[in-house]
Amino acid sequence: MWKDLYVSGEMVSDNGIIIKDEEYMESCRITLEKCSKYYAITCGVYGTMVHTAFCSAEDCDDVYEKMKMELQEFIDSDLTDDEECEFYENFVMKY
Repeated sequence: MWKDLYVSGEMVSDNGIIIKDEEYMESCRITLEKCSKYYAITCGVYGTMVHTAFCSAEDCDDVYEKMKMELQEFIDSDLTDDEECEFYENFVMKY
């Protein structure tokens, strides 16, 4: 189950404002922020990967939900170290 970490109107880097901020199984986190000219989605798997994707207002919710779903599937899976590395590489290339 995703846990909502959202703090209304909290300012972040680049003077962005947090729109959504969630954590899954105390293992990964994803945050959507509105910056002055773009939206940024920053996600990470604790201890191994951090990635930021940039998108438009029209695409941000869809991209956020897709990234969130893939992160959840990754955390719920039982992968070898090589398979984890492959996931990270593919995820970063995709987003």
